[in-house]
Amino acid sequence: MIHCDNLTRAFEGDGVFDISLQVQAGQTLGLLGPTGAGKSVLLRVLAGHLRAQAGTASVFGLDCWRDRRRIFRRAVYAPMVPALEMRMTGEEYLNFSARYHGGFNPQKARRLTEQMDIPLTGQCRRMGQEERKKLGLLAALALDAEVFLLDEPFGSLSAFARGALADALQALRQSGAAVLMTSHVLEEVRRACSHIAIIRQGRLVVTQPVEALSLTRQKVYHITFNSPQQAASFAAEWEAGVELIGTRALVAIPASPQALLRTLARYEVVDLIGGREDAEEGFLRYYGDDIV
Repeated sequence: MIHCDNLTRAFEGDGVFDISLQVQAGQTLGLLGPTGAGKSVLLRVLAGHLRAQAGTASVFGLDCWRDRRRIFRRAVYAPMVPALEMRMTGEEYLNFSARYHGGFNPQKARRLTEQMDIPLTGQCRRMGQEERKKLGLLAALALDAEVFLLDEPFGSLSAFARGALADALQALRQSGAAVLMTSHVLEEVRRACSHIAIIRQGRLVVTQPVEALSLTRQKVYHITFNSPQQAASFAAEWEAGVELIGTRALVAIPASPQALLRTLARYEVVDLIGGREDAEEGFLRYYGDDIV
């Protein structure tokens, strides 16, 4: 349903590089990463707003740039900040969106309105940030689409609305839709998605089923070198998941320490302490310590 193969698109100091991923029918992939990691750029390429500079991006087997009009007869893109018509009421905007996109499901819209407590009577310009966000999500999720591209759908929502949205995304998955959503909060992805992908500095680090998170327990090692230069040299060589504090390096690895020990044999190590931490903290430290 959604497919990227070695996709690259640089954009104003941001971008994605050599991205390969796919989302099948009945899957929800949560793209997790910090601000500036390239999440929104990837969704904009898939939405046909930006053209790939290398590689391919397709939905339904159709090129996202060349065939974007055909794609969005059956797909929907919800940006991080919804583009509302401020003079309209919520109901007027919803009707406008239904006429524009087609495939609008009144029963689904009614159910989502009640579940997420979405106001439809007042003008959009008088709504708060959360109300505008919920209205934009309602306009997208009430469509009978087969593919949903959702940029930070949980952003600006209260705890109550986040719970209702997670239930709505699970219902989409059960209906056979393919959903790709971005987030910078692990718990949102764990609750709403069937699969998770970590992106850092525009590159995918890992893609795996959400269930595998419970199996991801990291061994964390605190390594003290004889100088900051040696610590920095080690960090440059090891690359993945290293946190430097002067002469000390913190490293999280998911398996045997043999590779780490072989690497450390080339350095002057003053001290080495190892231990375990829980799955969530270890997962984030290894794949992206700047994710919150």
